[in-house]
Amino acid sequence: MIFDRRRYGADNYTYLLAEGADAALVDPGDPDVALALAADHGVRPRWILHTHGHGDHTGGTARAAAVLGAEVLGHDADAQWYAPDVDLAGRDALALGALAVRVHAAPGHTPGSVLLEWAGRLLTGDTLFWAGCGNCRHGGDPARLARTFLDVIAPLDGALEVHPGHDYAARNLPFALGLEPENAAARARLAEAEAARAAGREPPPSTLAGERAVNPFLRLDAPGVAAAITREAPAARGAAARFVALRALRDRG
Repeated sequence: MIFDRRRYGADNYTYLLAEGADAALVDPGDPDVALALAADHGVRPRWILHTHGHGDHTGGTARAAAVLGAEVLGHDADAQWYAPDVDLAGRDALALGALAVRVHAAPGHTPGSVLLEWAGRLLTGDTLFWAGCGNCRHGGDPARLARTFLDVIAPLDGALEVHPGHDYAARNLPFALGLEPENAAARARLAEAEAARAAGREPPPSTLAGERAVNPFLRLDAPGVAAAITREAPAARGAAARFVALRALRDRG
């Protein structure tokens, strides 16, 4: 079994999943980086999976697919940005040779966003970040994202490793600490991310349980987070409305 990630651009990640000769690339926004990642592991991916359609995640897909002869899978609700060969709408599981991938529909950042679960790992694209969530400025809907967090992410196993589409940890954690200055877990995670950056290393993944300890979008009822939401939107009632208010606060932060 192979699982690896590689950075491209300032903070994007592409991922490689492989079980024996069966391999898939996830979000090959830079085709050279994605193809090099596969070559370094001696595999030839037959599939390209997408967490959503934004160009920084799909911009390398056409070239990578042409080089590899790979099939492209993604949600047709994001077809305004790219055209997958296989639509993931209504699919909750994929059997790609020996690769068994669960698909969780996760609209909000884009209409066709999905989470991909494989071998104890959750590839979250731009839906769930380390200590944050995706904005909804480019075709998204914060109310739909709220429902994804409350109905899709909340029930998932806390042991799942969280592997997002961008490394925004050092950007998101100061916002989280501004809401909860005494959150020791968030402070430790920020120190870990900053140490990795200083050493030229990639930060280690968090787990979903770890995110529940530091990520304000998973901590709507924590006192500091709740107080900030009340200041932002005193009339907000219900978890979804409070999530939307927090997203608006983050958009200004």
